[in-house]
Amino acid sequence: MVILEAADPGRAILLPPGSEPLVEAVIDAEHHVVVAYGTARLRLCVRHAPGRPVPALSIPCDPVCGLRLAAAARLERATRGDRLAIDRATLPTAYQRSRFAQLLGLHDALEAGASSRDLAFGLVFRGHRPLVGATWKGSGERRHVLRLIADARRLVAVGYRKLLVHS
Repeated sequence: MVILEAADPGRAILLPPGSEPLVEAVIDAEHHVVVAYGTARLRLCVRHAPGRPVPALSIPCDPVCGLRLAAAARLERATRGDRLAIDRATLPTAYQRSRFAQLLGLHDALEAGASSRDLAFGLVFRGHRPLVGATWKGSGERRHVLRLIADARRLVAVGYRKLLVHS
């Protein structure tokens, strides 16, 4: 993620023609956006900084500082209109891909009318014997599935599917 600080967040950076915001969220004084530029994705966090005469990049010295520097360089190339290749370092891991697939599968099953118990023993805990009654109501399996359902709804609400199918 590239962090930009600007007096006017709406005009902090001019992206080239053909770029498209996929997901946007405003949280306090920060505007988070994922922008598609060709096949590349640029994650930006624009912070309101009234004292800044010109927009500035902010790169914290944290464990992902190297990735942030690379992302800032990609953003700079995009603002010049250069083509960007897919950045393999920012792709989801195998675990993240399987989790996202599971969450989207849960959401699709919910949309088709499945209950949380159907999800638990049909998708999440396959091979387990279904729990019934009070045993189900107080079970850790039920709480786990309800957390997964909340995560799945959150992913879909913020436009994750648009990120997946964007070409």
